[in-house]
Amino acid sequence: MLLLATAALAASLDNIEIGGPWGTPTTTDGSAGWWNPAGFAAAKGTRVFLEGGYITADFEFDRQGDDKGVDAYELSGIAPTIGVASDLGIDHVGPGRLGAGLILAVPYARGGAEVDPPGGGHFHMIDGNSRGIWAGAGLAYDIKDMLSIGGTFAVVHTQWRAEVDQDTLPDLRNALIENGAGDLLTYTDEDLENPEYTAALDFSDLSDTTYSFSAGVLIHPVESFSVGVTYIHEASVDNEGSFSASFVCPPEDDILGRFAAEDTGLCDPSGEPVVVTGTGNVAYTLPGRVQGGVMVKPVDWLRTEVMGAYVMWSAYDDFTITVSETDLEDERAKELVEQSRKWARANEDSFWVGLDAKATVAEKWTFGGRYWFDKAAVPDKALSTNNWDGDEHNLSALVAYRPLKWMDVGLSYTHHFVAEREVTSSGYYVSVESPNPDDRWNYPHMNGTYYGAIDRFGLVLRGNFGDAPRE
Repeated sequence: MLLLATAALAASLDNIEIGGPWGTPTTTDGSAGWWNPAGFAAAKGTRVFLEGGYITADFEFDRQGDDKGVDAYELSGIAPTIGVASDLGIDHVGPGRLGAGLILAVPYARGGAEVDPPGGGHFHMIDGNSRGIWAGAGLAYDIKDMLSIGGTFAVVHTQWRAEVDQDTLPDLRNALIENGAGDLLTYTDEDLENPEYTAALDFSDLSDTTYSFSAGVLIHPVESFSVGVTYIHEASVDNEGSFSASFVCPPEDDILGRFAAEDTGLCDPSGEPVVVTGTGNVAYTLPGRVQGGVMVKPVDWLRTEVMGAYVMWSAYDDFTITVSETDLEDERAKELVEQSRKWARANEDSFWVGLDAKATVAEKWTFGGRYWFDKAAVPDKALSTNNWDGDEHNLSALVAYRPLKWMDVGLSYTHHFVAEREVTSSGYYVSVESPNPDDRWNYPHMNGTYYGAIDRFGLVLRGNFGDAPRE
């Protein structure tokens, strides 16, 4: 049947808080490997950055025309950032200074679990998660304490998992038509989302490893002013892992459908579900981006930065989902189950902008705040429980204490105010009365109201084994 599944919360998949409120496009600390590798060489000493971010979120979906009530989802997870930047103990190389760095971060990490399945969103997601782990190493060169240029090469490891229900009626109908039974069929859209025409799908522990890179420039003519720009390249992934599907029989009064399902072995006359196992693949492209910031210190104890990014989310256009190598013996069943199809994400390029400020008090305390606006990347036609997104107004606060001259310990909190969205123009959706002209949209409509929020708590340890000011 139509074996497609999805997971992750698309633009919400983007974890723009690498390093929490500490990370910025002009930073020279250990988080520079993600934010701007030119920062590796723009300060002296060895800078260590350790941050654990605990992310929790919940959102609800009130589906239009659905009698199941509001469908609630919850998610949580830890997104660490581990980074090192160093001048390698070398004062000068030619007219400037050499720098190097390492970074381990989770720039893409989201998922969700339906609180009380099956709800109105269960044909899009019951439980699932998707994340990308960025492990990079880079070099930078700083010319005359004015201009730094750097780059990072990264290994990107992705993981993907999903449990979802799938309506099998459209493919059952098509198979019967191909076998000459079209004139005898009476299926209508009223028969869709019937539990007796449903397969439970499970894509377990899919993963892939690919590569990416970033390049950055940091202009810092004086300590009180700097401008940084970074390009991060997109990454194409093809996650692979195990797949299983549990099929139930069509209703007994559907004589043709029941016979076809029994004849191909996808229906057990005893009433027990038929479980099929095989290999699943989910391929997509993570977006590239350009991010930048302008840092100004109007006084020694206050650091401000205007920052933002343009994210090429349009690369995240489709999932290509493939099922292969199943344990089915009947060739007709294999043809139905072993398919490769697209599932529309339809993301659009987006941006975020922010204002960051940090103040040092009595030399040992740092207090900071950040506001940023993150523009939604998912259009109405593609919004769903696994593709949830909304315009965000985000607020962060941090406090840090310096127990030693070379070390800060800090806490941070961020709240994402995600705008409520009401959708009445969902894209093409599955129908047996009007076949979908674009197979990318072959799933139930997701018209309705979406609302929720995201919270992030961070614990950071920053060290600087050198005599230069920390940024």
